Amino acid sequence: MSNDVSQPAQAEEHSEAVSFSFGQNWQDYLSTVEQEQIEGAVSDIKEWLGDDLVAGKSVIDIGSGSGIHSLAYTHLGAKSVVSFDADPNSVEATRSLWKNADEPEHWKVMHGSILDEGHVQSLGTFDIVYSWGVLHHTGDMWAAMRSAVTLLAPGGTMWISLYAKGPRYPQDLALKRAYNAAGPFGKKVMAWKRIGRLMLSRARHLQNPFTWNEKKERGMNVYHDIIDWLGGLPYEVATEDEVVQFGSEHGLTLGKLKVRGEGGCSVYVFSRPASAD
Repeated sequence: MSNDVSQPAQAEEHSEAVSFSFGQNWQDYLSTVEQEQIEGAVSDIKEWLGDDLVAGKSVIDIGSGSGIHSLAYTHLGAKSVVSFDADPNSVEATRSLWKNADEPEHWKVMHGSILDEGHVQSLGTFDIVYSWGVLHHTGDMWAAMRSAVTLLAPGGTMWISLYAKGPRYPQDLALKRAYNAAGPFGKKVMAWKRIGRLMLSRARHLQNPFTWNEKKERGMNVYHDIIDWLGGLPYEVATEDEVVQFGSEHGLTLGKLKVRGEGGCSVYVFSRPASAD
């Protein structure tokens, strides 16, 4: 696959005006987190990687966000966990969980970008490379993918999710740009319009419209997920074929794949051979 895939219409995002902070949204979300969400993250890892893969392994969490999955890796017996994020607010969100976990020495929380070559080279390699819904928000998704692969040790596993490509991309990108260009009141109006449509849909399906703010399958509630979607710039997308071909061209073998529709994140688990043989 050419690394030019998806980039012509998206290259301008490097200089895009962004007023939304993923980290501020994660910090607000953490105020709602209970043990149930942490246990959900543990179960999520077990479902995708197996019950025994994490114990004794080194893990890197690229774009750690809230830090919940980093914490879950420590609960599953990871030998070491490194969490980093380009958003200082996300770093602080992750650090708050690290502090609440009694500051484990084998869990390191850092500020850094996957597109910073010097930072990435300083990290070494890891048995598990994890990045959920992050690489498509860097402004150069394919470069971020290539950088993530360099962190994967021989015999290691890379578990990532990326937004699925579809014909609605221009409209979704325009929506995100409008949200970031809006003031505080405008942002609230855009969010409540989506909430209103969700409540109406629930009512039509004979569901209680006032219980719309449900917990999502990976812990985030509906409200914070809506804000995350509206504000998420830069924004790039990929088809599963493009991602699978990318993995093949970088010596990775696809182990698991869950394809999502447009607007959702498809999930990929790749492995790297233990040797070049």
